[in-house]
Amino acid sequence: MNKSARRVKGLGEVSIRVKDLDAMHKFYEEVVGLEVLRRDESFVFFKVAEGYGGHTQNLALFDSTNRGFPENKSLGINPEATTLHHIALNVALEDFESERIRLEGLGLKVNATVHEWLHVRSLYFADPEGNSLEFVGYDETVR
Repeated sequence: MNKSARRVKGLGEVSIRVKDLDAMHKFYEEVVGLEVLRRDESFVFFKVAEGYGGHTQNLALFDSTNRGFPENKSLGINPEATTLHHIALNVALEDFESERIRLEGLGLKVNATVHEWLHVRSLYFADPEGNSLEFVGYDETVR
C-alpha cells in the first residue's frame, strides 16, 4: 500500500488492563492531569488530546477482570499475559465500510459495532499475534 492510500488518520486510543482501577483513575486524573470522559464500574476513559474528525485521542483503563468486548472472545487474548486491552486507530467515516470490506477480503474476522456515548463506529479485528485492534470512525449521527 502506498503512502497516499493509507486510511489510518491518527491514534484514537490506547486501552490497558489495570489491577487497581480506582488508584489508576486517581493517578491519571490528579497526577497526569487527564480529563475524565466516562467512568463505569469496570473502565475509565480519559481525553488525552484533540484527535481526528471529532474523535478525541483517549487513554482507556479497564479493570483486569474486564475480558474485552463479548464479540471479541474469539481473538484468543490472554489477559494474564498482557495488559493490552486494544489499540484504536482513527479512520475517516467515509472509509469505514471500504475498510471493513478490505479487512474481510484479507481473511480477517471483523466485528463491527457502534459506541453511542462516544458517537463512533468501530471495527474490531486481531493482528497475527492475537492483539485486538480497532478502526474507529467518528459519526455524529450515532446516538
